[in-house]
Parts: sequence; structure tokens; C-alpha cells
Amino acid sequence: MGTSHHSPIFVSTQTAAQLTGKSVRTIHNWLESGGILGKEVKAAHIPGGLMRRIDLSSIGANVQTEMTDGFLECVRQADAGDADGMNNVATYFYRSKEYRIAVGWFEAAAKKGHADAMELLSMCYVNGLGVEKNQVLGVQWLGKAAALGHSVAKAKLQALGFEV
Repeated sequence: MGTSHHSPIFVSTQTAAQLTGKSVRTIHNWLESGGILGKEVKAAHIPGGLMRRIDLSSIGANVQTEMTDGFLECVRQADAGDADGMNNVATYFYRSKEYRIAVGWFEAAAKKGHADAMELLSMCYVNGLGVEKNQVLGVQWLGKAAALGHSVAKAKLQALGFEV
């Protein structure tokens, strides 16, 4: 791997699932079988008081984009709940043409009010990238981005004949 000079990055099972396009159950199965590495950390807010964290480098082979330092920093931010980080992770997957995974990250950022993510998510719906083509949902996301002042979203809506 050659990343021994980096301290390991541990992410939630949910983040690991989103990065690989697999289910949380699959991540747990990989962990149980020793296929990936993880650790348990105290988490008073959940039943049992323990939460699993996954070593990001151990799932690298299952992540369909380049694991650059920039990407890893975005993942660290996204895992902490940062909408910019989520949008940036989505953009890495989008550029890698892994649209289905990108859409999940765009949606997560959009639901946190990230206007760029909303505009990019609208493109995915309008063009059927990673999701079934859905013009109505595409325009809805475009409208939400425009309502937040996103200039590209506003221009696209005006081009479609909407009052903005």
C-alpha cells in the first residue's frame, strides 16, 4: 500500500458502505470474516455502547476512485458530517464515472443544504446518471439550488422557461 507514513483513517460503517456501493451488512460481513480491518470505539448513544469504525485503507480495493490524499481528506470531512466534504467525495466518484455512488453522496450533501450538490444531483436525475431518469426530480433539485442563490441553477431554470 505504501501509506505507512499516514496514520490510518477510520470511518463509520455507513461511510464505508457508501464508499464501496455496498450495504452496511456487507461491510459487517467483511469485518467479521477478516476481509477488512476495523476497531470498536465507545459510543454511549447507541445500544451496546460500542460502534465499529473501518480502516479506510483496508477497503481501498473496493473503492472505485483513486485514493489520493485529497480524496482521503474529503472522506474524513464527509465522515464527520461536513456537507462540503460529502459534495467533494461525490465529485470524485462522478469524475470516475461511478455515478450510482456519486448520487448517494450528492444526496447526502444536498439534504444538508449544499447548493452545488443539489445542482449536480439535478443533472444526475435529468440525464439518468446513477439513477433512473427523472425530469421532475431533476427540476425540483434545480429549484432548491436556485432558491439558495446558485447562479448556474438559476440560469438553467430560466433556460427551461421558469421564472426565477
